[in-house]
Amino acid sequence: MTEAHTGWQNQDYIDQPGYHGVERFNDHDKMVQLIAEADKEGLSVHVHSEGGGATHFMLGCIEDAEKITGDLDQRNVLAHLHFVPDEDIRRMAETGSVPAVAPLWCGKDPAAYAQDVKYVGQELADLSYPIKSFFDAGANVVFHSDFPVSPLMDIKVSIYMAETRAFPKYMYPGDTQRGPEEAITREQSLRAMTVNVAHAWRQEHRLGSIEFGKIGNMTVCDCDFLHDDIEKVVQANIIATIVDGEEVYKA
Repeated sequence: MTEAHTGWQNQDYIDQPGYHGVERFNDHDKMVQLIAEADKEGLSVHVHSEGGGATHFMLGCIEDAEKITGDLDQRNVLAHLHFVPDEDIRRMAETGSVPAVAPLWCGKDPAAYAQDVKYVGQELADLSYPIKSFFDAGANVVFHSDFPVSPLMDIKVSIYMAETRAFPKYMYPGDTQRGPEEAITREQSLRAMTVNVAHAWRQEHRLGSIEFGKIGNMTVCDCDFLHDDIEKVVQANIIATIVDGEEVYKA
């Protein structure tokens, strides 16, 4: 992670010239082989890609693996995506790779944001955690929370932060908005937690939407996530949980 000086960046850390992070796994040929072998088994590869250098490396491996396999629908997942230049956002969509983004991290957390500025500079810190750009490029965007490593996991807050690019005021009362140009719509957020996830898992035929013949797993809340005021959405309560079509919880 960038905050720990380990994220593999495209450039040197400002406070450590000559050092651009930890290249935890930088064997291009080996990674290409792993991706190709996984594809033979019908599997996708999931990578924690923290830093622009890590993402650039991984996309290069995916591109070369696709040349070997001829499979342009591998649906490999790159998670975290703290810093991603426009070129690699485009490549993410072109390779059919899945950007797993964390709206819960996109706001200006007072401590983490200050570290970003110190380590990579103000401009790059303000461009952190793109989401809308992935949608605009045509990528199959999904949300993640990094739970349980990251203690915050909340669907309501994810929707709130994806739309506002800021923390709810009850969490941090000050100005925490970062990168408002990367805000997305409620519908996009819901897709990133439902049908897009099903597609990433190759389970779109049985999960992700409410349709006849699909698994009936869902929660029911006391507000309209698509149309109610966003401040009401973030305070929503669950009133029922349905698993396999059966109600297992009722408030």
